[in-house]
Amino acid sequence: MNSKPLFLHDNMNKYFFNREYDIKRISYQINSVRESLAQHLLITGIRGVGKSYLIKKIISETEHDIICVYIDFSKVYSSYDEDLTMEIILTELLKVMNDSVNNQEYTNKYANTIKELIDNVKLKNYDFGKAKEIFKIPIPEVETDYRKLSQFVMEFPQKIVDTIDEVKGFVIFIDEFQTLTKMDNLDKFFWLIRSYTQTQHNTSYVFTGSISRTSKLIDEINGDEGAFGGRLNHFEIKPFSEVETRKYFDECMPEIEFTDDGFDRFYKCTRGIPLYVNSFYNVMDSSVVYSADVVKETFFMNMSQILFRWFRIWSNLNENEKEIVEILIENDGLTWTDLLEKTSVSRGTFNDNLKTLGYKGIIGVQNKLYFIEDYLLKAWLKHEKEVYGSYPD
Repeated sequence: MNSKPLFLHDNMNKYFFNREYDIKRISYQINSVRESLAQHLLITGIRGVGKSYLIKKIISETEHDIICVYIDFSKVYSSYDEDLTMEIILTELLKVMNDSVNNQEYTNKYANTIKELIDNVKLKNYDFGKAKEIFKIPIPEVETDYRKLSQFVMEFPQKIVDTIDEVKGFVIFIDEFQTLTKMDNLDKFFWLIRSYTQTQHNTSYVFTGSISRTSKLIDEINGDEGAFGGRLNHFEIKPFSEVETRKYFDECMPEIEFTDDGFDRFYKCTRGIPLYVNSFYNVMDSSVVYSADVVKETFFMNMSQILFRWFRIWSNLNENEKEIVEILIENDGLTWTDLLEKTSVSRGTFNDNLKTLGYKGIIGVQNKLYFIEDYLLKAWLKHEKEVYGSYPD
C-alpha cells in the first residue's frame, strides 16, 4: 500500500481526484476577466475538504495570459511575532503579486512598468525599505504613508493588465482568509478591496476559507451589511458523497476490501472529508476485510493519526473556548442565552469566544441553536471523556 498525502503535494495530478464540476464552474468565473467582466468569489468549506488542492489545481490549469496570485494568510499570520496590521497584509500581497508577474516571460517590460507606476502614483511618503527587496529596483526610502501604500497595492494588478499586452487578467487567491480575523478592523480591509473592484474590470479576487456554511463571517463579508453586499459569488466545496467516496476507493485504493456495512461505517466515520478519508486509509491493512466492527475498532485505535489536525486545534483553544465546546458536547443545540448561562464568563468574553469558535469551524448555528459543527471532533471528545473520565487538556 502507498500512503496518501495529507497536505499539498507537488505531484498534484497523481493525487487529485474528482471535483470536475467545481473546477469547471469556478474556472468559468475566473476566465471572465478576459472579457473585462471580473467576478469575485467566496469559496468555503469545512477544514480538510480539499479547498487548497482545488485552488492549486485551478491555478495550474489557467492559461498564462491570466496571472494567478496565491497567498495563504494562515502562513502570514504564523510567520509574524507581531499582530497582523493592514501594512503587513498589503506588503505581503504586493510581494506575491510581484513574484507572480516576475515569473512570466516579459520581465523587462514589467520592470519598466513598475517604475512608471511609482512615478504615476507619486509615492512620496511611503517607506519602500521592504519593497526594494520585492522589486529589485532602486527606490528611495521615505516615511510610511498607509494611504499611498494601499493605493499602490490596490492599483497594481489592473495597471499590469493595462500596460502589458500579454496579460489579459489578474486573479488574486486569498486562502484561509478567516485568519484575518486576528487583525483589528477586518472590515476595513474588505471595504478597501471593494472600493477598487468597482472600477477594475480585469482584476478578480477569490477568498477561500475553512469555514462552514453557517459561519457568521460569511454574512459579515457578503451579507447585506458586509463590504461586498452579496456581490461575491459563493461556492461551497462539499465533502465527497458516499458514491464518490466508494469510487475514490475503487479507482485509487482498490486493495482495501469492505463489507457493505463496513463501508457504510467508514463513510459515517469520515463523512467523505478527503483529509479524513486519506488519514484513515493510511492506517488500514490490505490483508484485512473491513466490516463495521473492524472499521470502528480501527478508527478508535488510530484517532491520534486520523484526527491529528483537531488535536492541534484543540490544544490552541483557551480554557473558556474549551468550556463552551464541552458544554455543547453535553447539551447539543442550545440557544445563545442558554449557552451563556452555562458558562463561567462575562457576556463580552463569551461573545468573543463564540465568534472565534465559529471562525475556526468548530461551532455552527442554525435556527438560533448552537451545535458542534464537526462530527469527528465531537466523536473524539466524547470518546476521551468516556475512556479517561475527562476531556483532554
